[in-house]
Amino acid sequence: MTVLFDIPQTGFAIRAADARDSPALRMLLPDLRNGSAYFVAVDGRNQLPIGAAALSASCRTEPIVGPGIAIEVIEPCRRQGIATALLNHLERAAAQVFDAKALYAARRVERDSEFAQRWRWLGFMPVASVEDHDLPTEGFEEELTPLFERMRAKGRIPAEASIVPLYEANAAAVLQLHLDQMGGDRGELYRKIRGQGAGAFHPRYSRVLIVDGRVKGCILAHRVAADIAAVDANILDPEVRGGWANVWLKLEATRGALCLGIKTFRFTTFDQYTDTRRFTQRLGGVTTRVMQLMYRPIAAQD
Repeated sequence: MTVLFDIPQTGFAIRAADARDSPALRMLLPDLRNGSAYFVAVDGRNQLPIGAAALSASCRTEPIVGPGIAIEVIEPCRRQGIATALLNHLERAAAQVFDAKALYAARRVERDSEFAQRWRWLGFMPVASVEDHDLPTEGFEEELTPLFERMRAKGRIPAEASIVPLYEANAAAVLQLHLDQMGGDRGELYRKIRGQGAGAFHPRYSRVLIVDGRVKGCILAHRVAADIAAVDANILDPEVRGGWANVWLKLEATRGALCLGIKTFRFTTFDQYTDTRRFTQRLGGVTTRVMQLMYRPIAAQD
């Protein structure tokens, strides 16, 4: 039987969560188990939890300092101001604990989804996006080859540079490049680089850039279907970013994939990858999903 709460008559109260609220917190906030502060909303008649909210234990620093948050109110009690009241408590706690200037949704939400709309109702807006793309390999080589040849003709490709398949590269050096530039779990990454287990990087169409005997870049990918490769990482050492290295790595990875019958690259981009997004659009790629990080600046406290 569904219990209906008559919020206008009974009212509600917000308090700091304690041990008795553990079951409600597990149910309402499953994605934020190790937060720094928790609050619950209880109905005025039975003092039963009808909503909860929490701050994450750490802060983002860009573009504005602030923790992640989670808020949930049970369906029968929504649109009664409870989420806004919980949000006000989170703002005060975040300002006191972190000297925060903004709050961020703890998890990204899909653009135009119900979850995105619920954040907008609370005054949140997108601050960053992550896009998933599918790009056909047809035409990719034809686009990159002339560009690479022009770079080589102008002497931009160092004579001591080479690109090899992943299986020929120094696995420890590839691992260190990944950790230095993108982070990750050392054990899991090493397993994938060695071609072991689910999601292992393909040893032949994954490519590694070597300059003067040192690993300076890589494209790591794995097969998700007979003709689809998911690109897990496209990494360049800061010394070789912004030119020939990126073009050459993409070209060689494409050639390796084509030889194995790959017809589609599947990959993710962040907002700073504007060139990759434009390139994808120009070659007929499609954006399959857009996930947004929502945030809200904290109003000045009196």
